[in-house]
Amino acid sequence: MKLKNKDKCVLRALLENGRLSYSELSRRCGISRQVAFERVKKLSEEGIVKGFSVCLDAEKLGFSFQAYVLIIAKPEEELRNELREFLRNSENVRRIQLLFGRFDFFLELLFRDKDEMTEFLRAMHSFGAVERTETFIVYQTIKDKPEDAFLECLST
Repeated sequence: MKLKNKDKCVLRALLENGRLSYSELSRRCGISRQVAFERVKKLSEEGIVKGFSVCLDAEKLGFSFQAYVLIIAKPEEELRNELREFLRNSENVRRIQLLFGRFDFFLELLFRDKDEMTEFLRAMHSFGAVERTETFIVYQTIKDKPEDAFLECLST
């Protein structure tokens, strides 16, 4: 999608601080407050802006274990649907992605401790769809800035 320069400016500013007022957004992008409001509304309606949220510190909230799990699932769709429903409803699952290639699912998970992670993995393995998994436990995060990928493409 081809974005106008003022849309790119609005998106960059919101990525840097999603709490900006329309007045501040208009000042930073050199547009009126009404135009800033309309641009955000249009970008939201088009699905470019999917929502506004808060970025929480998982460790400070007691989630000290982060893990990634790759799953090879059996091909039966009914079994896969049961697994998908379990994963969708689990509070430990941050992200579920379906993959092409050797693995079928990629999960991003958060846990309070090792026991909680073990319990989740046992429950997940109890589903008939799970053929094999590979689990990666994160011991240190060096960078967590998902917006960086977008900032480069939004620069004018």
